[in-house]
Amino acid sequence: MITSQTGAIALSKKAVLLTAVALLAGCTPDEPAPTGPTVVPSDLTPPIAELPEAEAPTGTLSGLGADADWDNFILGCADPTREPVVQTVATGDVSGDKVADAVVARTCTTTGAYVPSTVEVFDGRSPAARPWRIGTALLGDVAGTDRPWVTRLAVQTGVIVIQANGTGSGDTPACPKSTMIYRYQLEGTTFRQLDRLVSTSAICLPIEE
Repeated sequence: MITSQTGAIALSKKAVLLTAVALLAGCTPDEPAPTGPTVVPSDLTPPIAELPEAEAPTGTLSGLGADADWDNFILGCADPTREPVVQTVATGDVSGDKVADAVVARTCTTTGAYVPSTVEVFDGRSPAARPWRIGTALLGDVAGTDRPWVTRLAVQTGVIVIQANGTGSGDTPACPKSTMIYRYQLEGTTFRQLDRLVSTSAICLPIEE
């Protein structure tokens, strides 16, 4: 009887050890920080590599990512007759806590000139039913001049990279001819624009996909 119990305990310990090895085998080490200057391609093609999705307990925002019902959480429109529209969602660790946060680009419905996009960031550790917004909406600092309409969104090594069509010098909202690439990084509780790259086109760029 003692031999049987001892054998059962040994088998149990072996099972726990095998389970731990299997879990460790599935882990991916964190990406190292780049040692040289970051080069952003002019058209973001091929797509920027995103950080691995972070595992999180059921019920947190990082467990849903792009599948969350963002229409319920994004900022409303300045004009109450317009409805906010989600354009695209990217996920990646923005805050540096090794949990995937959600980055959401949105605009508003309109029957006239397009409404410039804004980009909101939500903490991946927050409850999926009530996500916490990090800082203030991005692109607000260039809304009046660039009138950016987001076409691509990604997270690269903690930096948010946004590509947008918009208006440059001499452009009009009816015929935007500029493509902008912005990079933002979280510093404390606010985002800082790292750089802004602009290229121009000879023809009007699309706003509606």
